[in-house]
Amino acid sequence: MVECAECGREYTNIGNHWYHSPSHRPKLTEKQLEITTGLLMGDGCVENIEGNCRLTIHMISRNYLKHLDNIFDCLGTGVSLYKSASESAKGARESGFRPNANKENYSHLYEWRTRAHPKFNEFREWYSSGEKVWPEDIELTPTVLKHWYVGDGNYNNKKNHNNIRISMSNEIENTNKVSEYFSNIGLPKPSNYSISKRNSVTKNCNAVWTVEDSQKLFDYMGEPLPDFEYKWPEEYR
Repeated sequence: MVECAECGREYTNIGNHWYHSPSHRPKLTEKQLEITTGLLMGDGCVENIEGNCRLTIHMISRNYLKHLDNIFDCLGTGVSLYKSASESAKGARESGFRPNANKENYSHLYEWRTRAHPKFNEFREWYSSGEKVWPEDIELTPTVLKHWYVGDGNYNNKKNHNNIRISMSNEIENTNKVSEYFSNIGLPKPSNYSISKRNSVTKNCNAVWTVEDSQKLFDYMGEPLPDFEYKWPEEYR
């Protein structure tokens, strides 16, 4: 049962109540919208559900997804098991990707999603070309950058090489646009974009920062998010 903040009643299907009483549907906060942007820059997606979209993400980090669910309050639907480690290993074997895959080398995959909301419809514009393309006007607030980083970022914590890199393969042709995201808010642009072959058809692209500039990004993002402390230097944990 979920309580409607507007009328005070509890509903088994709060989404159905909001559908028939749209004025009771809560507005997304600025923080929720910034998190949505950060998630969509990573592996998050918006799906159309009966006219309105919902935000969905799959991840092995259950604690992080629970953190999101708490922030989105009644808009969240809880965290559930999406695919077990055994199922992932079986899929890898059957696809031929890893013929000898075993469950000990895989983790459970969890799903978190929101209830449908018309505000999420605006993010469908990212997919208007048939592929996900980031808009030109993204503002990399600390919240946006942090949630993008935990999803697609990597912290190289080797001695004297403790720098940040963030995957952005879907924007491999738009590195200038990505650089401007950072320069527009006074943050250091990536020092380079590391491009490598993923297979005969696709390529990987990572935005890479120097050690010194990585420190500035950590200062900007602030403290780490649940389960992702390992992506931050010890002094921020």
